[in-house]
Amino acid sequence: MNKIVFTSKLLILFLSTSLIKAQGVDTYFYSAPFYAPGTGAYIETYLAFAGNSMHYMKNKDSALQASAEVTMVFKNVDEIKEFRKFKVVSPYLPDTAKRFPPFIDQQRILIPQGIYNFELSITDNFGPDTVPPFKLKDIVSVHFPENDLSFSGIEFIERYTQTDKKNIYVKNGYEVIPYVSDFYPKQLNTLSFYAEFYNSSKVLGPLEDFMFLFHIQSSNTGKPIKDFSSFQKQKAMEVNVIFKDMNISKLPTGNYYLAIEVRNRDNKKVAETKKFFQRVGSYVEPKIMDIAAIEVQQTFVSQFTNRDSLAIYLSALRPICDLAENRFIDNQLQAANLKLMQQFFYNFWEKRNEINPGAAWKEYRENLNEVEQKFSHAHKHGFETDRGRVYLQYGPPNSIISEPNESNAFPYEIWHYYKIADQTDKKLIFYNKSLLDKDYQLLHSNVKGELSNSYWESELYSGSGNWVENNMGTNHSKAREYFEGK
Repeated sequence: MNKIVFTSKLLILFLSTSLIKAQGVDTYFYSAPFYAPGTGAYIETYLAFAGNSMHYMKNKDSALQASAEVTMVFKNVDEIKEFRKFKVVSPYLPDTAKRFPPFIDQQRILIPQGIYNFELSITDNFGPDTVPPFKLKDIVSVHFPENDLSFSGIEFIERYTQTDKKNIYVKNGYEVIPYVSDFYPKQLNTLSFYAEFYNSSKVLGPLEDFMFLFHIQSSNTGKPIKDFSSFQKQKAMEVNVIFKDMNISKLPTGNYYLAIEVRNRDNKKVAETKKFFQRVGSYVEPKIMDIAAIEVQQTFVSQFTNRDSLAIYLSALRPICDLAENRFIDNQLQAANLKLMQQFFYNFWEKRNEINPGAAWKEYRENLNEVEQKFSHAHKHGFETDRGRVYLQYGPPNSIISEPNESNAFPYEIWHYYKIADQTDKKLIFYNKSLLDKDYQLLHSNVKGELSNSYWESELYSGSGNWVENNMGTNHSKAREYFEGK
């Protein structure tokens, strides 16, 4: 059992959001692969528990403590390569405690390089027997080529300090306390992270100068956000260590990627990695004066002279807009200023394709036509539906399981994406509760930033009270088998 740590940042986090709710237990998990020369590859796993979601037991000294049993399995095809079963306990608290702080666990697991099916199970040891364990499945990739550049995983951190100590949190002479989330509420104004970069001396040359570039990118456009970039110069070594603090106090609400680029002495990009995170901050709307200065007479938007048609086109941008752009669209749909609508529309596509914004719009319009044909119904355009929005945002899924007539269940579909940005093996489940033609709503997913619903089975099968009463918690539903790939 590892040292238990609870922090002010985690307390703010759990007060701000419930994160992953395991039918009573609020917890968050992620992992990051690393490589240690002379030792080999390993995975660090990070778990955080919201103390106020756990059940506590009083010991003989009347102190309260929570306890969770955690099981981790790493499978390569059907062969178990690594298995861990351990207990995580909270700090002791007095029996008069009114606040139950969060606590974390970190594991370091040596494992051969490869691609693994990862399974996680968490049980509240003092919780009622009727509450099933929380289960999570994911794909974990561990790949560090011997003669090429590579990054470790990116670890978001609470704090780091130089140390001579030896414990599970120490890496390269620093004690690194993880921030176990990818969600940054408004109260947190610094994004700190740790990463390692391998083989730069072998590929770039011993002690060769190179540079790390750090960007915060929009998840919609993939482009750096202005004023949120910095750099760090280093010399090539077997392992280059990255510690970085980025001020995000003025970063607007939205979904982002933290991106790390490597540039050689010729300023050529030779490696890159990124990690998703969410921010709740302020809303920064596009400046009307800046947009009003855009000349559109000789551009593709000059053809859009019908205010109602352009209003529909603006609304159709919502699946790929950030929050600020959505708010601007809301305002313009009310104001109905044709010229400003044209100028915003052009600016929107120019930000995504500076060379040929008209081509970017043409490609998106083709997707809109396909979405309209597949998902529109009497009450909504295709882009207004959940399936249409997901299709436009992530592209077509690699596979779809459709169950329009399963006994005891509302009609549903499960969409499978092999890869979404930095995520692999992601699924979304839609269901048709209204039973109206094509009226499917998102019910649950394991995609970052999308709806995660611990009670999705009870809602999917809510039309059959007997099924819910007899099966909830048993993980026996056909939909779950599809979703978990059994």
